[in-house]
Amino acid sequence: MPVRTTPESATVAAKGGSAKAKAAEVLVQPPSAWWVGFGLPAAVAFSLAFLYAYWPTLVWIEQTWRNEPDYSHGYLVPLLAMLLCWNRLDQLPGVSQRVSWAGVSLIALAVVMRFASRLVYADFLDAWSLLPLIAGVVWTCFGFSVLRWALPPIAFLFLMIPLPYQAESLLSWKLQGVATDLSTVMLRVLGQPAVSEGHVIWVNDLKLQVEEACSGLRIFIGVAALAFFWAAMVRRSWLDRVVLIAAAVPLAVLVNSVRITVVGLLYQVFDDTVSQAKIHDISGYLMIPLAFGLLWLVKLYWERLYRPLEQMTARDFVQGIDGT
Repeated sequence: MPVRTTPESATVAAKGGSAKAKAAEVLVQPPSAWWVGFGLPAAVAFSLAFLYAYWPTLVWIEQTWRNEPDYSHGYLVPLLAMLLCWNRLDQLPGVSQRVSWAGVSLIALAVVMRFASRLVYADFLDAWSLLPLIAGVVWTCFGFSVLRWALPPIAFLFLMIPLPYQAESLLSWKLQGVATDLSTVMLRVLGQPAVSEGHVIWVNDLKLQVEEACSGLRIFIGVAALAFFWAAMVRRSWLDRVVLIAAAVPLAVLVNSVRITVVGLLYQVFDDTVSQAKIHDISGYLMIPLAFGLLWLVKLYWERLYRPLEQMTARDFVQGIDGT
């Protein structure tokens, strides 16, 4: 059936169409000739300069990933950061068509951090300068709104950088003490005559040494990385993010204590050196999947327990009654 179009309706339709076109133009802005002619060559030049300047730092980070089990997750962090960007792609604001010179302040901060790292011989500070450098480049080239959109993936990159030696030693020492005390309590609950002495647990004549490698630092950093990743992927409420990040620390400590408890029980059954070595290694491999599974259960339980109420306006209520 043909529909008659009056001049007034045509004018309204034209205005509505132009409004939609403007909205689409704001959300999806095609690259201008300036960006094609200058932006892309500048991006290539920056990438080459970045690799030249940071190559020793990147080599040091990769060697740490390869040689220290506590940071073996570092290979996945850049990939997960790109996955975060992909997941947030529908929230990407319009790209600024002008250079935001305020972003140069973050680039200058990165340069200062690099100079300071050479003066005090702190490799970690040199690696940390990657974060303000990336943030500054995003701000300068794409605008402050895009920087706010990219902050979670950029902050996530922090978890791929090794901690300072002093902080790592202090954290490992604290985790050793907590794991020793909690494992001793677990063994006593299970009927074992466990007594702790420093970082040593005595069960009858069995001596369990909670060494630095068994402090749980590896699982602590791994669970923290996964909790931050899931928190950045959450879109329901900020409270979901807080719960996931807050659950990372107790879960890491709990899983490591469970491992020490199980090892103490199995060592009393298998007293030969070969079997004990296998128990120690296998329990270490199973610790990470167990922690990830518990964190997923916490996430699932919280999503079922807490469901934000949908906010409805008066227009939504009237439309729901009219069915339009």
